Amino acid sequence: MSWRLIPIDKRSPALHQAEFGCLKRAYAINVTRGCSFYCVYCYARGYAIAPSKGTVYLYQNLPLLLQKEARRLPMGTPIIFNTASECFQNHPHILEITYRSMAILLRRGHHINFLTKGVVPKWFKDLFCRYHHHIQATIDVVSLKEDYCNLFEPGAPIGEKRLKGAIHLLNWGIPVKARLDPLIPFFSDTQENIENLLLAIKDCGIRKIIISYLELRPRIIEQLRQELPASIAKIILGCFPKPSWDRVGTKTLCKQVPLS
Repeated sequence: MSWRLIPIDKRSPALHQAEFGCLKRAYAINVTRGCSFYCVYCYARGYAIAPSKGTVYLYQNLPLLLQKEARRLPMGTPIIFNTASECFQNHPHILEITYRSMAILLRRGHHINFLTKGVVPKWFKDLFCRYHHHIQATIDVVSLKEDYCNLFEPGAPIGEKRLKGAIHLLNWGIPVKARLDPLIPFFSDTQENIENLLLAIKDCGIRKIIISYLELRPRIIEQLRQELPASIAKIILGCFPKPSWDRVGTKTLCKQVPLS
């Protein structure tokens, strides 16, 4: 999938207080605005500031901003990468800014936590080994089937590559969790898929997992209809029969898979 990277300067602070209930003591950072993985269920693509498909903006001045902002935080502050983007997109400029940003935070004594569908390059090894006790990684993978990844996560590495990357992280001393999110009814929540995936995760040495189902938002419905074959979109949307929307927090509308 073709896309272009546009370097820009970030005008607002690099770090902002996380807005999620369980993470309000942490700070969040995104290396890019937009993501080249183009997962069809991605909620961040529906944000008003999200770029059009095919464009990713790179905050090239993040290291400069972090040099100042990291000093003002108490040592040991948790910093979360990728609340609305992906810092391990396979582009040398993105990876360079990611490395420099993480290095600044780790050397200042802060803790970093990242969720990724990407693969951490091997040249991160020395940095990660040195500060392994300050890093927590979560690998998002819901299927090992290449056709599934190509359909729902067309720009991301396939699941097998993500788990191979997780093995490297574990060998570097990094605690790694697996996140099965989102499970999509009839496509990734089958017994066969989940059993095969859990066995592969166990074989990697990962012992903690997080599981959640697909949640629909208005923009996600549009993406499913626009980017999936009509028959597949119809099956998925048919699992959400409730006509009304639930409100999450103060801003977000969503629909969830019913329990029965």
